[in-house]
Amino acid sequence: MTARSKDIPMLTLRAQITIEVSALDYVEAAEHQRRAQALLEVVRAEYATADFTFHHLRPRLNSGTKAGETGAPPRRYKTRPRVLAVYHDG
Repeated sequence: MTARSKDIPMLTLRAQITIEVSALDYVEAAEHQRRAQALLEVVRAEYATADFTFHHLRPRLNSGTKAGETGAPPRRYKTRPRVLAVYHDG
């Protein structure tokens, strides 16, 4: 390891491992979570601050559909008409 000058800033790096699994029910999902946490313990032996998140993913849109395009008609919002109030003296 080489000596580092105080003028050179420390680099902060993030490595991310993504594992996507499918489960038929919560019991199977819990088993996947337990196995992923066991894998993380191996990583934590080397990198103590390693973090773990496990969450449900929303279904993906059809490949032909862009975000925001659901095939439904555009939403129309009802707003009150804006009126200019004019006051007269007398």
